[in-house]
Amino acid sequence: MKLLVLAAGIGSRFGGVKQVVGVGPRGETLLEYSLYDARRAGFDEVVFLIRPEIEADFRAAIAARLPSSLACSIAYQTQELLLSEEQRAHAIARGRAKPWGTGHALLCARDAMGDGLFAVINADDYYGRAAFEGLGAWLSQKPDEFCFAAYRLDDVVPSQGSVSRAICEVDADGYLARIVEHKKVWRENGRFFSQREERAIELPPDAPVSMNLWGFNPSIFERGARAWSTFLAEPENYASREFYLPDIVQAMMAERTIRVRAVAGSARSFGLTNPGDLAETRRRLAALVEGGFYPSPLWEER
Repeated sequence: MKLLVLAAGIGSRFGGVKQVVGVGPRGETLLEYSLYDARRAGFDEVVFLIRPEIEADFRAAIAARLPSSLACSIAYQTQELLLSEEQRAHAIARGRAKPWGTGHALLCARDAMGDGLFAVINADDYYGRAAFEGLGAWLSQKPDEFCFAAYRLDDVVPSQGSVSRAICEVDADGYLARIVEHKKVWRENGRFFSQREERAIELPPDAPVSMNLWGFNPSIFERGARAWSTFLAEPENYASREFYLPDIVQAMMAERTIRVRAVAGSARSFGLTNPGDLAETRRRLAALVEGGFYPSPLWEER
């Protein structure tokens, strides 16, 4: 099975290229811990989706550190990719500056992923080994279904600052029923809130959350390409709206062409969204290393 790493984000909230920031005791990046866990769970080939302008930093900070036995390749996401000349002109006229989103990122990697089963992760989140093991096992048992790692909301919202979170509804059989993207979620005095239009709503602490760790088969690409065409047919989408990977999944669920199994994530997931997350991330990883969960240095094999 392959692992697709979405590492083309611009880090607007964090204030820099967070994909290459050292957080481990020996300067390991957060992504390296996900690669270590995924490899132990049976994902033996990695495709990194990056922006061309960060390639040099990415190769120096991450690729050069990885063991030679881990098969790796690079694919690229750019503003112009998968757009016609006319569509590019529309984007320029509307001042498009931000990336097109995780759905576009997935489609940019289509040629590199081949026709096998694969998982998708963000480069700037820690998922935990149990999540990769659960996804790998489900993909192997049910290759005609999708799956995702489900975390509790109170385990994936930092103590300070706001984050985007995909709140999920899971049915009694353990399958995904609906996803709602919440762009601004924060905790306050032990409670959790989301800014929805002009008001804040409270969210339950045990709400299932997708942290963008998905297990797919290749059918996601054909349906994703059609959803991308629909997205581009709407002029108002060109200025700043994003095309999200969960939108593709929900379209397939609505058409009843796929079922998506919820697989239990690890106890806690954390990552780099805001500058204040850096110290907390380093503290948590240091504790995992001291507890013997990870070796230090992480890659004893080169």
